[in-house]
Amino acid sequence: MKKIVFSLMILIVAVSAAALATAAPDPTNISCGARTLALGKAASTLSQDINAIYSNPAGLASISQWQLTSMSGKVLDEFSYLNFAGVYPTNLGNIGVAIVGSFVGDDHASKLMEGTEADPIYEFDYSLAPISYFNNVLLLSYSRSIDNLPVKVDFGTNLKIFSTGISGADITNANGYGNELDMGVIVRPLDYLSIGASARNLLPADMGGKLVYGNGHEESFPVELTTGIALNVLGESGALRQFHGQKVDFLFDIESHPTSADFPMLYHTGVEWSPMSMITIRAGIDQDASEDANGSKITVNNLTAGVGFTYKSFRFDYAYHEFVGAPGTNNSFFSITYGVPFDEPRTDYVKVTSPEDKSILKQALVTVEGTTLEEVRYLAIDDAFEPLQKDGSFTKQRELKIGKNKIKVEGFDVRKNSLETDSIRVCRLADFPDVAPDHWAADQIGYVATLGIINGYPGGDFKPEGSITRAELATLLVRTKKLEDKIEKSSFSDLKLDHWAAPYILRAAKHGIVKGYPDGSFKPRGNITRAEGLAMIARFAGIKEADYQENYPDINDSHWASQIIAGADRAGILAYLQNKMFEPGKSLSRAEAVEMLYRTGLVQDMINNDLLNWDTY
Repeated sequence: MKKIVFSLMILIVAVSAAALATAAPDPTNISCGARTLALGKAASTLSQDINAIYSNPAGLASISQWQLTSMSGKVLDEFSYLNFAGVYPTNLGNIGVAIVGSFVGDDHASKLMEGTEADPIYEFDYSLAPISYFNNVLLLSYSRSIDNLPVKVDFGTNLKIFSTGISGADITNANGYGNELDMGVIVRPLDYLSIGASARNLLPADMGGKLVYGNGHEESFPVELTTGIALNVLGESGALRQFHGQKVDFLFDIESHPTSADFPMLYHTGVEWSPMSMITIRAGIDQDASEDANGSKITVNNLTAGVGFTYKSFRFDYAYHEFVGAPGTNNSFFSITYGVPFDEPRTDYVKVTSPEDKSILKQALVTVEGTTLEEVRYLAIDDAFEPLQKDGSFTKQRELKIGKNKIKVEGFDVRKNSLETDSIRVCRLADFPDVAPDHWAADQIGYVATLGIINGYPGGDFKPEGSITRAELATLLVRTKKLEDKIEKSSFSDLKLDHWAAPYILRAAKHGIVKGYPDGSFKPRGNITRAEGLAMIARFAGIKEADYQENYPDINDSHWASQIIAGADRAGILAYLQNKMFEPGKSLSRAEAVEMLYRTGLVQDMINNDLLNWDTY
């Protein structure tokens, strides 16, 4: 046996146990799924994926439907890997099973070539029968999500049963068996952040945590501790940012071996980019341990890359994994997985039937109604869980604030994994008890009051037919334009700086919105006439004067406001007075002031770009 150099056993030690002579090889270090390999084995936070069974079994807890996967590949063109795994969700937790096989057959032992003792050269020894090697492991997994905690927590554990053996040549009693235990946890403190930790090979040797051969030789499995994070950088939901439907995840792990004193700390990094739901591109760095020319432990960086294609519930993954110590070899791995969550948005789990999206309402209370599919076991409205009826329907009264409202309705499966979120956007307009729904200016009052340009009275009424003073209208116009010039002195003889409306009136005067009377007064308490009010609003809106064309029977072209009226009429400000008398000396009512303001371009922009811009909800 001492004269036989089995080259593939050297490979096993180099790849799986980092040249530790007594360390038992674990094939799950390589046969962990093509997606995991392409991510540089940064997989402590991998979730909703059956391949998590090989790295952190806690990742199986978030799987809501059964999954199957298989991977095949070769290392250094010689060593074959093949695995099968499945997970089945239950109400008591998720159960997983995996089988990993690594093998090589019909390879010849080598011997020292005669005459090369000083500078050893080995050659195949064809006098001995070919040698075959296998190393298999069966994984039995259990995982579950822990409810009723401030953050989402998943945990999981694996029982691993090993069998390995070498046969051929004059090798005897070279079969070995052993057991080990893995445990892991994943915590999600934020929607876009996951933190994972796993401990592999925790079972002590005296409790069976070792590989025992028929000839009495024993090998232990080194304890491996891994912690890491996953950051959802881009995504449709639960991400730091949104960008044209793309998805980007960053993963980073730190691996240590506390039972191996000279084993260096290793880092694993991976990035996953999905430019569209069907395609995912991956890259990473899988750091591994090696030895330099002096036999000292060093780290090497193996570059990894891969791609995934998803169609409905099927995902095909390809990974290329570099091994720095064996350049030029083809290290390709392929996986196919069934039951993966498809990123294409589903619209059938939760359906809100009332209110409709983009509704414009005036009532303070709205009834949220809808239906769900049988997969939905829990429902939350604005993150508060609500009861579901036996038929899957739901009804909930929701209070609306004035302005923008977004009603979030989310359905969850039996383990409270989110299945779908439906968001309903509603704009509630301000309403007043003395403004009837059929009032000619009801909608205009609702919009302008919702924008905060005008308010009701302390008792709740609006008094639409009430008069409006010159000071009040000047104040409305300045607030709408958000003018904030510093005022130091008054330009009107009857307006002192301590008057409540002085800052607004004087700012309006500075910007040419209001003018005083010939005697230098402003008369802030005077009820404004229809002609005066229109003149203020026209200047506020930048409406140019126009030649008067006898637009109104009671106005002739010699009236001081005739050209202002003509310009405002052409701009659509006076739509409510079509085919009516203008009555320039009539007191302007609050409803009329709101109607004119509502028709201006500035207020229309505020409505369309703010209240009715549904993308901002």
